[in-house]
Amino acid sequence: MRFLFAFLLAGTVFGQSFVPGRFLVELDGLPAMKAQDMGQRRSAIEAEQATMEGALRSRRALVVARVSTVANVLVVQAANAQQLAGLPGVKRVEPVERFDLFLMNALPIHHVPEAWAATGGMANAGKGIKIAIVDTGIDMTHPGFAAGDMTAPEGYPLASSDENLALTNGKVIVARSFDSAPVTDFEGHGTAVAMTAAGVQHESPRGTISGVAPAAWIGAYRVADFADGGIYSDTVLQALDWVVRDGMDVVNMSFGSLGRFGSSHTIYGDAVRGLTERGIIVVRAAGNTAGPMTVDDTASIDSVIAVGANSATVSTATQVVPSAGPAMDGTASTNITEHEPVSGPLADISVFDSTGFACDGSLFPAESLTGSIALLERGGCDFESKLANLAAAGAVGAVVFNTADPSYDKSGEAMVSMIVDNPNQIPGIFVPRSKGLDLKNLIATVEDLQVQLRFPFGKGAPRSLATFSSMGPSVELLIKPDLVATGQPVYTAALKEDYDPDYCPVCDPSGYISTQGTSFSAPLVAGAAAVLKSARPGLSVNEYRSLLIDSASPFVFLDNTAAPVTSAGAGYLNLNSAVTSTVAVAPVSLSFGSGGGTVDLSKEVTVKNVGGSATTYSLSLESSDTLQPVLSGSEVTLEPGSTASFQVSLASGGTDAGAYQGFLKVTDTQSGAVARVPYWYAVEGGPATTMTILDYSPSSPKVNSTVWIYLRVHDKAGLALGTTTPLVVPVSGGVTVLGVKSSATLFPNSWLIQLQMGPQSGANVFRFEVGDLKRTYSITTP
Repeated sequence: MRFLFAFLLAGTVFGQSFVPGRFLVELDGLPAMKAQDMGQRRSAIEAEQATMEGALRSRRALVVARVSTVANVLVVQAANAQQLAGLPGVKRVEPVERFDLFLMNALPIHHVPEAWAATGGMANAGKGIKIAIVDTGIDMTHPGFAAGDMTAPEGYPLASSDENLALTNGKVIVARSFDSAPVTDFEGHGTAVAMTAAGVQHESPRGTISGVAPAAWIGAYRVADFADGGIYSDTVLQALDWVVRDGMDVVNMSFGSLGRFGSSHTIYGDAVRGLTERGIIVVRAAGNTAGPMTVDDTASIDSVIAVGANSATVSTATQVVPSAGPAMDGTASTNITEHEPVSGPLADISVFDSTGFACDGSLFPAESLTGSIALLERGGCDFESKLANLAAAGAVGAVVFNTADPSYDKSGEAMVSMIVDNPNQIPGIFVPRSKGLDLKNLIATVEDLQVQLRFPFGKGAPRSLATFSSMGPSVELLIKPDLVATGQPVYTAALKEDYDPDYCPVCDPSGYISTQGTSFSAPLVAGAAAVLKSARPGLSVNEYRSLLIDSASPFVFLDNTAAPVTSAGAGYLNLNSAVTSTVAVAPVSLSFGSGGGTVDLSKEVTVKNVGGSATTYSLSLESSDTLQPVLSGSEVTLEPGSTASFQVSLASGGTDAGAYQGFLKVTDTQSGAVARVPYWYAVEGGPATTMTILDYSPSSPKVNSTVWIYLRVHDKAGLALGTTTPLVVPVSGGVTVLGVKSSATLFPNSWLIQLQMGPQSGANVFRFEVGDLKRTYSITTP
């Protein structure tokens, strides 16, 4: 009780968010992970927890979840902690904290709650829409797929066997597998994907979670082979056949392969394209191989929505980051708890105030610091007054460094908490004196010195892409991925089994897992498609695609530069914009392909008013590049349901090698709705800037064995350079180069490199060189 009181008091003092009526009850026995035999210990814990559950019931407490591996804990709903803490065998009781992490954080990032509110609430999110999850199956017993009040529509449920039919309910209305085993998930991947797209709201060990479209129906199509876990195109084709026959509205596929040939002339690609022609919205994960031209071939189909991954990792740093020199750690003024980064030129205020203290506001001419971040010294007055004077002169932030006055601090290196009570005051960061003097020196020596003030944040816009997210352009030079959604990290449902990287990769004894991958970005968009189609029935597939893609929020990195369109597409998913926008555009993106610096190209763009009233749309461009298209008009006025077309022309008499990109903006002048259509053109002829290892085999080579590596080299525009043979240089370990030749079969525009591993176990180090580009790699043999 004493510990409990102190904990609750600390929670009050520091303002932590606790879930009323829900507690973590830790039992005396050790968790399973601390035992030599985890399975035996887990069985013992189950017995201990079952006994405790009976005692808790006698005190009118309800066990809602159990944890046994990392902790011996019961998650309990009860009126208060006091009724739990006195039980024999209870080690301690803690209130459940509410975390803004993972999937719970992904929904606000993509404006899902606002979209729910705009379409009648969560109870209507995806209502009447059927989402096909083509994957490893679904664990139907997971609470994320409980039917609740949902009932199957007329003519459903449907299944491929009586055994599968018995697994359906009012939520999961189709269950099909394509071997002798049931649709039940045995890897966890499909369960996680389905939860992310359309799982129902329920309690997890980390709080309340929900899929994007909790009111949508789910069709489960297990295409993973029960014998080896592999997913094969023939099985997927069978599944897609049933997807059409079963009347699915949206299909999610979170699997694929590296971009190789494109999919213009493949049986599988044509089949997928046929789905969209039948009115089915197809969402596909872009892939998890970083590097240009790595987007999955199927995701690269123009009518498929290819989804890359942004990171939702919370930043905890407080730093001053100059445009020259290293970042500097500091402490934020007390009016700041979370804040987006603030950037601007660094201004030494001693130009106006010889004391450097900023205590006399009259010394600063009006607008003298507009848009700047002020550099000043501690002392002379309180921090609140300093920041107020700087804000009045137009500063957007401040860096305060410690004073040399020994009455404050003898060393000048101490960090100080700057007390600022006004929550609307400009943000400030305090740094040691030596760092402040470094900044003064940089101002004197670096022309147009810029700085960025970074603060803890994590609830706002994503500012970084996941490092694994595949990038475009596609092999056929389309802009892919189309957009990005949170893929790192995602907290979602898992198979309730022990984790095994080979046999059960999305598994955890709790039934939930924090995971990552474009596999989980894609179902966020698939769920969004269900919400959109439910809220706005009767539109075409291409119109739904445009609403989802072109209404995406701009993706801006921490340094305030825009993400390349071949990395983030139109931006990051914004479901609220999609459900409220009045404009659909075709095509959803404009790739002018690649060619020389002299270019004269044109494409037609069609705008449709999908709103409820006549309006005028303004047409404009958003780009900082020297080569930009020209529009044939500046505005169009449209009645509801009507369309208008205009030309977008790209012409230049001579442009340097590289990528030229930006956005065509179509803005509803009445509602403010905006469609941002990405465009891209690559001028050929640039030097090699990146290398991507596409594949190598065997994955675990032995000494003296032969290894085959597929390597692709790209210029700064992302174009493949297939004419300059890479030089392969052995470095250490006895590795030998057996051959280098152009690959025209498995990975066109790439190189097949044959190496022999050294005679001793250990690292085999080698280097690839193409012009000035050099990359060193290592393969370790046992």
